[in-house]
Amino acid sequence: MNGYAERLLREYPVRRKPKEKERFRLWLMGTLKAMGYHAELQSVDAPLQTGGSVTNVVAGDPEKARVIFIAHYDTGLRSLLPPVIAPTRPLTALLWLALTPVLTLAGSFAISFALTFAVNAPRLTLPLFLALLLSSLLYLRFGPSEANNAADNASGVAALLETAAALTPRYRGEAAFVFLDAGCGGMTGAKGFRARYPSAKEKPVINVNCVARGDELLILPGRYARWNGELLDAFLEGFADAADGEKKTVFLKTDGIVYYPSDNRVFRCGVSLCACEKLRGFGRIILPRKAESIDEENLRILKEGLCKLLEKYQQVAK
Repeated sequence: MNGYAERLLREYPVRRKPKEKERFRLWLMGTLKAMGYHAELQSVDAPLQTGGSVTNVVAGDPEKARVIFIAHYDTGLRSLLPPVIAPTRPLTALLWLALTPVLTLAGSFAISFALTFAVNAPRLTLPLFLALLLSSLLYLRFGPSEANNAADNASGVAALLETAAALTPRYRGEAAFVFLDAGCGGMTGAKGFRARYPSAKEKPVINVNCVARGDELLILPGRYARWNGELLDAFLEGFADAADGEKKTVFLKTDGIVYYPSDNRVFRCGVSLCACEKLRGFGRIILPRKAESIDEENLRILKEGLCKLLEKYQQVAK
């Protein structure tokens, strides 16, 4: 595993609480400045449910950049069921997400009914059921943190750092690297960044997320990005030679319905980059909790592909 990925997983495996985020941001700022970038912290007004304090880390000038690269750095709550992302089968992913509230309701009712039936107190069934539901809601705020965050999203942060370090001075002014907070909290960091930089509405915003595990790197342009021919050509040319085509492949999907639940959805010209495996019944699928390390080959492909993409896009944009 490369240096950035290894250090992220070793020293900053969880970045959910304010102190955990602050420690990580201190290291991230120092790392970006050591590369020669101008980096700054940008606070965002946040609702209570996200913790009240949201801070993005921005390297480069988003106003002058032709392309903006983003990755959320925060980590989330440990969910009841293992997270599943099926970007090319949205209905499957939504049905999986729906299992958690269904199981919560069914479990709360079953427990309240069983306990009150055992003591012959039917009048207490409804109050106990409501108390159990309230406990479930409190879990969403005070429950344990997810411990395995290699995929979501230490891998995206490592990929952006690798790309930022590899860019030559000639192209550094063409890109901005934005490490977003609250990606696991309503995408508040992304929304705050969009509000601060209205010009980002018309620029390609490339989100790197969950690239730790999987032999197919999937490029998912949003509805408007699909009509940006120059950007699509730059993707094809940039990643043409990055993967060997045998063990690793890169696929640009520009047709059909796709749904990727990450910060790319906040931006008009958002594009999502992720790493998938194939599972019968689910198609292309991402299982973040199963990733215990970050695939070095995926990071290499992303680093080389994104650097070449920026070069190609600069040429066609001019």
